[in-house]
Amino acid sequence: MDHIRVIQEVVDAHKEDMPTGVTVCVMEECQKAYNELPELYKLTWTMVDSHAYIDHVEDDQDIACDKLSHTTQTLIVEAIGELPDHPVYGGKMRVQDMPNYGMMLKGWLKIRTPRVIMARQDSVIIIHSIVPYESRKRTRDADA
Repeated sequence: MDHIRVIQEVVDAHKEDMPTGVTVCVMEECQKAYNELPELYKLTWTMVDSHAYIDHVEDDQDIACDKLSHTTQTLIVEAIGELPDHPVYGGKMRVQDMPNYGMMLKGWLKIRTPRVIMARQDSVIIIHSIVPYESRKRTRDADA
């Protein structure tokens, strides 16, 4: 994205030296490139699953047990307008599966975080934060 901005600045600096048609064409193409960039966000969320089971105790009553397990992830996702088809199972993708495929609904940008969403009967999703993603390239060491 920064390289497009550099091209626009060079064209602006030298537009007197270039034919008007070329200047207009280059600026229009740069704008098209900007418009085609996906809206990327950094999503931090936790999925909490529950698991219930019966612990069979010899010579005593059975005990009902439940356990919670959680996974916290920070993912880079694209904000899209509608549910896509699931790439593996077909049919519409579930909202809670979208971040694992690099997507989220644009409507998530309007919610206040943290937000708890019931995913299924036995699990919840906690959305901690959604912030715009700014790609930054790491500087390489001079030794490498």
